[in-house]
Amino acid sequence: MENPIIEAKKEIIEWVKNLDELETIQELLDLKNNNNSSFQVNEPELEYAVKDDFDERFSKGMSSENARIESKKRVREWWGK
Repeated sequence: MENPIIEAKKEIIEWVKNLDELETIQELLDLKNNNNSSFQVNEPELEYAVKDDFDERFSKGMSSENARIESKKRVREWWGK
């Protein structure tokens, strides 16, 4: 059994191929153009987190003890522990 959407599309295509009324064709074109404009992708407006300046953090440095604590914290976050 064929997909009902494909069957409907084929029926519409046949109907349009045999259509001779300019007004109806224009209405179809208007409908198509209105539909296409509503499907345009819009960039979502996102609020970005405060910039994380790696270079600034790196220049300040971190003690080995703080580095171990931070590493353990991040690994636990990743593993959900």
